[in-house]
Amino acid sequence: MRTTIRKRSLVMRLLNKHKQSPGQAGGVALILVVWVMVVLIAIVGEFSYSMRTEINITRNFKEDEQAYHLAVAGLEAAKAEILSAKDPSKMYVAEDKVLLFDRDSEAAPVREEDLGNGKFKYNINDEDGKLNINTATEAQLKQFFLNAGLEATDVDTIVGSILDWIDTDDLHRLNGAEEDYYQSLEAPYSCKDGPLSSVDELLLVKGMTPEVLYGPKESGRAQGGAGLAQYLTVATPDNKINVNTAPKAVLDVILTPEAADSIILQRETAQVTVLSGSYSKVSSDFFTIISTGSNTDGTIKRTIKTIVHRKGGGLEAIYWNDNII
Repeated sequence: MRTTIRKRSLVMRLLNKHKQSPGQAGGVALILVVWVMVVLIAIVGEFSYSMRTEINITRNFKEDEQAYHLAVAGLEAAKAEILSAKDPSKMYVAEDKVLLFDRDSEAAPVREEDLGNGKFKYNINDEDGKLNINTATEAQLKQFFLNAGLEATDVDTIVGSILDWIDTDDLHRLNGAEEDYYQSLEAPYSCKDGPLSSVDELLLVKGMTPEVLYGPKESGRAQGGAGLAQYLTVATPDNKINVNTAPKAVLDVILTPEAADSIILQRETAQVTVLSGSYSKVSSDFFTIISTGSNTDGTIKRTIKTIVHRKGGGLEAIYWNDNII
């Protein structure tokens, strides 16, 4: 009996020895509570951040879609303006390089409009006033690039390579490039051996650079910039140009510098009605429309570029790019 009592007493002493005081137990509980709160705050913070991110993504997607449809609305307004022109021969380019459809009209067209939660703005360019890169002769191409200030050696390379890119054979011009050159590049691709589908395709041709074609980045490449792309086209069926809208850089090449100066002098006061050779005309059927839609504060924009062909009483889109940056 005494032995049993001693054992119980020993056990009680051991238990009392390891038993925490009320203060210690409260401290452990407080630490546990703090850790639980930290974990909960982290979970709530992560959830809140995820929700804000999802909300911003959804809002940006919605405003991006709105900007796209505003750009489409601008295209439709531009088409309506083109189709409303009663006499295509009265088209001309104003001093600020804006294409207008009626010299007799006193009011300049408004090519931007607030619409709903955003706005659109568009411009129209005449493709018939440009040099067709697919149909231009070798002499015309060389003169064009030389007039633009390029070195003669660079011009020989670019022009020879353009003609090799367009023709259907594998024969090299002296300074041109065919399949073997393009296959030897670090990222090889094939020589097209066919007409260019767009002016942008010139960037694939040996010797051509973005700076030559589009001008410096800061010049606004989506709108043509200061580069040579603003004078070039692949949309028209031949190399005839509208002498009432073509810039001097194109007139000099297609006609002669003397004829170009004479036409520009005539255009200052009236429409040109007398044709200057077989490469000229006085009206246009192909137009480029560049339309930009934006949200209210202008932070989100979408730009669409299309080339349309006026055919009968309507317009047919022959080129479309809604990923203009």
